[in-house]
Formats: sequence, structure tokens, C-alpha cells
Amino acid sequence: MNEKNLFSTDADCSAQAEIYASIDIRKRLVIEYSCSYDDAPQRDFDRRAVVDSEDTAQMAAYYKVGVEQLPQLLFDRCGVPYDSTPSEADGVFKEALDVILDSGVHYKLSNL
Repeated sequence: MNEKNLFSTDADCSAQAEIYASIDIRKRLVIEYSCSYDDAPQRDFDRRAVVDSEDTAQMAAYYKVGVEQLPQLLFDRCGVPYDSTPSEADGVFKEALDVILDSGVHYKLSNL
């Protein structure tokens, strides 16, 4: 599986957020966004956006890259290359979803 970290929070923050983009074994683009709060675990969440394999191939063709290069493309367009604050995570996730939609394909969003 090809995976790229798009966003991570600083380890000293009371809320920890991570966003990963990957290509799974079915050749689907998967973006996972998880957030956990030290002081409010009831606010913890995990979200996943999945682009089916046909749309993933169409997205790769639109951006003129190979399917396996899509996580890097997402990092280049909206990734944050340094540890950041949790407040920026929602924006990065939204930007990654917008990159998908800009290519004319759709994703399925679910809470885990």
C-alpha cells in the first residue's frame, strides 16, 4: 500500500490529528482523518473518504499521474510538511476532498 502523511499535529498538543492518503490493495484512493482529544475523548473521531478504483484511475488520468502517485499529488497540493496545530486539520481534509472533486470524480465519506 502506498501511503503519504498529509497532516500531523505537534506531539505537545492536547488534541492529536492525523490525515493520511493512500492507495489500497483494490487500487482505491483512501483519505483517513483521525482526531483524538486528551481532555474530551467523547469528541474523538475517525473519518474516511474512499474513491472507488474506476474513479481513482480517472482521477490519475485527469492529473496525468499514475494511480500510485496520487497520495504524493495530494501532499503536494494540500499537505502540511511540518507538525501543526489541530485547528488546521479540517482545512487540509477539505482541500484534499476538493482536489478529488476538481478531477470530476466522487468519493464516499464515512465515520469509522
